[in-house]
Amino acid sequence: MPLHPSVADTLQTLAAEAGAAPLLALGQTVFWDEPLKALLPSVAEEAGFPIRLIAGVHDTDYFAKLPGGLASNKQYVALPKNDGSTKGFWSAAAEFSAMFGGETPVTREAYSDAGVFLEKLAKGDPEFVDRATEAYGWRGIAATDSTPRVAGEIPLSAVFPCLNETLRWALETTVSSLCDGTQQHEGRAEAARLQQIVCETLDGCHGRTLSTFYECLLPQMHKFATGEECVAEITRTFKLLRFARDSWHLPRFEFVSIFLDPATAEAAKGAYDEAVRGTEVYQLARFGTGAIPFDLVIPGVGRGTIRLTPKFLIVMTPQPVFVALNSPIESLEELAAVVERRFGEVALIGKAITLISMLSREFVFAFHEHASMYVSHTRRLHDILLRSGIRVKSNPILRIHLHAWDALEATDRWFQLPEEMRRPFGSEQVSGKTIARSWKTVIEQQQQNLDRMRDARRPRQLVQTLARIKGGRWEPLGEEYEKLSAQLQALRTRTRDIGQQIAGVYEQLRSIKADWQQLEREKGDHFRRTHASGQPSLDDVKARAEFTERIRELRLQRKAARARLADLRAQIAREFQCESAIAARERRREIVREAEMARLRVVRDALITIRALEQSNVRPSAWWMPLVTPDGSWIRGIKERMELRLEPLVGEAT
Repeated sequence: MPLHPSVADTLQTLAAEAGAAPLLALGQTVFWDEPLKALLPSVAEEAGFPIRLIAGVHDTDYFAKLPGGLASNKQYVALPKNDGSTKGFWSAAAEFSAMFGGETPVTREAYSDAGVFLEKLAKGDPEFVDRATEAYGWRGIAATDSTPRVAGEIPLSAVFPCLNETLRWALETTVSSLCDGTQQHEGRAEAARLQQIVCETLDGCHGRTLSTFYECLLPQMHKFATGEECVAEITRTFKLLRFARDSWHLPRFEFVSIFLDPATAEAAKGAYDEAVRGTEVYQLARFGTGAIPFDLVIPGVGRGTIRLTPKFLIVMTPQPVFVALNSPIESLEELAAVVERRFGEVALIGKAITLISMLSREFVFAFHEHASMYVSHTRRLHDILLRSGIRVKSNPILRIHLHAWDALEATDRWFQLPEEMRRPFGSEQVSGKTIARSWKTVIEQQQQNLDRMRDARRPRQLVQTLARIKGGRWEPLGEEYEKLSAQLQALRTRTRDIGQQIAGVYEQLRSIKADWQQLEREKGDHFRRTHASGQPSLDDVKARAEFTERIRELRLQRKAARARLADLRAQIAREFQCESAIAARERRREIVREAEMARLRVVRDALITIRALEQSNVRPSAWWMPLVTPDGSWIRGIKERMELRLEPLVGEAT
């Protein structure tokens, strides 16, 4: 089978830079993209550069919890991802993406950027917001118990019913995307085979947690997805990072030592804080005095940040644990002795960016393109440490680019597109070859639609833009909108003179008020001058009467002006409240709301299409391939097109 030229070139360079370091593939679930990394030993063998692959279940991160505001009487529930009731929901250890699906919701911010006033359209309906922002074809499982637990301690018996039900949803949704009845029948047979593998693994696996089940299932998923026997070594991060007196010396823990050694500890902590400044990752002060960027995972207790003071080792588990020290801990060997004596078997794991630092010393991470948002921060940390005189030894990352949609060129499948992708592709049903040859163009066109929606800020611009994008009813609606606008403009023109008269009356009232106030002041001054002695002259009395008369005249003028103002307002009201004007305004409001709803749909379709296709092109769910093409044509196409590149963890990324 011909391979992409980058495979041999990259593996040759990797062998020169990393020697015999094994590839490491870690994933929190076996039901997404991880099993496709099983292709690496095969392509490496064909390229003439054999490799060793270690595939592991990342079981030391927290399992997802139910988002705030939601409730359930079940222990575990499957949820969609949106920017409403499940905003910020994350479920890496038990997530499922059906064919064409993705984990990225259409956020409020994205809508706003495209000119959509989501809250205004929702009119206070939270379900409207959920529907409008929901990611297509994705479900993630959450625990309803508020107590945080790492994935390695989730009881399999409790989570499996929800896991299996959600898997069935993803399988059926995927099979239903196939148009042809025969192809659907073949897909359902593969789905049944996968479910049988899952159930047989459940029966044969001696582990009692979700992660031990995944560990048993992972080699089966490798074979199911790729059609090739699993040659990887299977493990879990708890095993990989088991920290004790017989393992502290392994290269994977070497990076931790610079945070323990008094000669480098302060510089290392400062470098970490600088590397994460301005990101969502907490600086060390947030964890308390003596914190280092590593956690201990203690079975039955939980996961917590390590804090070291001269007298105590503190582990910030849900209920913090304090261990008294005879002397400060200043080395890995000393730390291993203390934790093994106090806790027995534990795992020592880096926080986000430092986990990459730890494991890249001994292994070569195999990441799909766009996987792990922390790599750039890890590289920054290493660069800052180097400037401080601390050199970190690390192997480069092996990046895998799959080209999943391009690989559909090799298939004979036909697909029923999800509703959000039908208008972007211009059809409800398309062939695999059409997807392969057009998906990039479709993304470009949808990006153009987003730009047009962003520029169409006024209703008239929006209706005209919809007529260009969608055609159909929007052309006559655009004409109707223009006629209604002209009708209302003519009405405004007719009332403009009345408006000017109203402005004149207001000016007259302001003048009357000013004159009145002036007369009142003069009248008061006159009274104080002429009546101070108590004996005003006849001229003084006459003058006072004249003041009173002039004020009375102003009062009458004000009354007449107010009456005139009321009459003019009534004239405008009659103009604007006539049936034709009311009907014109109401109909134009209907068209504007219809246009705004259409804008929302155009934006949603565009963003779902762009994000889902771009993400799943490089990180598709591995089990899609056998369900869609049981003959293996899709996975062979992916294998032929697979590109590899190296990404250094020090200096500029290539």
